[in-house]
Amino acid sequence: MTLDAVVLAGGEARRMAGRDKGLIELSGKPMINWVLQSLQKQTIPIDHILISANRNMPDYAAFGHAVLRDVYPNHPGPMAGIHAAWMSSPADWMLVVPCDVPFLPSDLLLQFRAALNASEAPAAVARTPDGQVHWSVCLLRRDVMPSLLENLSSGKSKMGEWLKSIGAVYVTFPDGCFPNLNTPEDLSLLASRLSGAETIPVAGELTHFNAQGQAHMVNVGDKAETKRIATAQGDIRMLPDTLRLIEEGNHKKGDVLGIARIAAIMAAKKTSDLIPLCHPLPLTAVDVEFSIDRVKSTVRCAVTCATFGRTGIEMEALTAVQVGLLTIYDMCKAVDKGMVMTDIRLIEKIGGKSGHWTTAMPAVATEFPLI
Repeated sequence: MTLDAVVLAGGEARRMAGRDKGLIELSGKPMINWVLQSLQKQTIPIDHILISANRNMPDYAAFGHAVLRDVYPNHPGPMAGIHAAWMSSPADWMLVVPCDVPFLPSDLLLQFRAALNASEAPAAVARTPDGQVHWSVCLLRRDVMPSLLENLSSGKSKMGEWLKSIGAVYVTFPDGCFPNLNTPEDLSLLASRLSGAETIPVAGELTHFNAQGQAHMVNVGDKAETKRIATAQGDIRMLPDTLRLIEEGNHKKGDVLGIARIAAIMAAKKTSDLIPLCHPLPLTAVDVEFSIDRVKSTVRCAVTCATFGRTGIEMEALTAVQVGLLTIYDMCKAVDKGMVMTDIRLIEKIGGKSGHWTTAMPAVATEFPLI
């Protein structure tokens, strides 16, 4: 099955005063250059990258990819760019991304393809946990072409309405994955973040810095000892064949998850040796659980740590999760070097001055039944 990608850079960019958005620089590089680099870092290789553009064609051609002008006149939108790409591509699948989303998740294509394989839907579309749907970030099967042509021929050019009408499934990615740069203000803000110019409080506000802004170990001697519990989790995504080997226990190194569980427990016990300013804590319990999601081809590691002490145990839980996932990677890297560790986060903490804290997890990543 062949797979191509098209970067949509053929819009009029009215909110950018009509400037050719793909060629506007972000931190010294044209925006389309950032997008192309993100595509080249995908965990699943792309056969060909195409660029949809309607002006400054030589400038886009300089990036070394085919540049295609819309067949339909008067800038009917992203659907026209997709049509132009597929008129020049024999690919079975087409990944669609806009030129103003410079940073794409490295597993974007992996998650999209898993969703389409599991659901047999004609298209998969990106969204974030806040419910925002990014219609121009999607993966399409070639058999959507008749519907695409019918809509364009009848003057229907709204991407979202078309994708909903053909039964696209949604794949949820973490917040911040698709920072659209629609205005000069958006561009300036992201450039500031990339340069490190955005103000970050340090001295006196981050507890591991003293009043002079120097790193130090926090004094917890005057704190009361209380029961403290923390839960963290993270995922590792892999090829379906790799997941099958783990599930069936047929991996040549043996029980992958059993060994990763021991590694996670050991990491929790050694956290203060790994994190420079972390206090050593007497652990009273470490619980490690692994769960498998065949649709997303993912193993999730969840760790709960408990202690009776003067400082929190979040770092132990987070360290254990990451070492557990790293152990899975180490044991399976011979068959799958493209595994991706992601969404490592604290889920809940109990005890201490701040009391009980929890975070709501993102919505389930797909809208089709898990198997």
